[in-house]
Amino acid sequence: ILLLCTFGIASPQPSCGESWGTLRGRFVYDGEPPVAQKANVNKDTDVCGKSPLVVEDLLVDPSGGVANIGIWLVSKKVSEHPDYAGVPESVVVLDNKNCRFEPYLGVVRVGQTLRMRNSDPVTHNVNGGSFRKNTPFNDNLPPEASVDKVFQGEERLGVPLSCGSHGWMKSYLLVKETPYITVSREDGTFEIPNLPAGETLEFKTWHAPSGYITEPS
Repeated sequence: ILLLCTFGIASPQPSCGESWGTLRGRFVYDGEPPVAQKANVNKDTDVCGKSPLVVEDLLVDPSGGVANIGIWLVSKKVSEHPDYAGVPESVVVLDNKNCRFEPYLGVVRVGQTLRMRNSDPVTHNVNGGSFRKNTPFNDNLPPEASVDKVFQGEERLGVPLSCGSHGWMKSYLLVKETPYITVSREDGTFEIPNLPAGETLEFKTWHAPSGYITEPS
């Protein structure tokens, strides 16, 4: 069971004639924190066996913090901070490194560039066959190769990505319009800055094996 703790808007700070606040919180696991299981590394072991790889579906730190939970704003017609105007020029990187995807749960905005990169000395494959609003893909990535993607539509759920060459490798991608989105850190904490203060805001939270988290406490 996942619980949401210390969830609230920090004191708003004036900016550009309006007030803005930061949402901070932490996702924690209710009960004894589970131990991550070792991944079944059964190919290219001379390279992939060098790192202690684990199944990343549910990563809980010793204090109970849960990593890789996405949280984003779903309220419509809210004020948007000037820093978020337009499509971000920054490039989001999904790296194949040490025979795992980094990050496990990535975030990219509609119209922003996602760069899929291979930093390993072995060939990887990135299979994104479950997109609904965007074109599915299945790209091979030789060592040092990269390929860019730009998504034109928002995906409702996190889209699974996998490596056809290495069965233990998988990750997820959140493709959203809103700039107000983030992913919980290793200790379960998160923050979303520059939210409009004084407005009613609704958020959704999503975790790969759990789906939407609808009843936090």
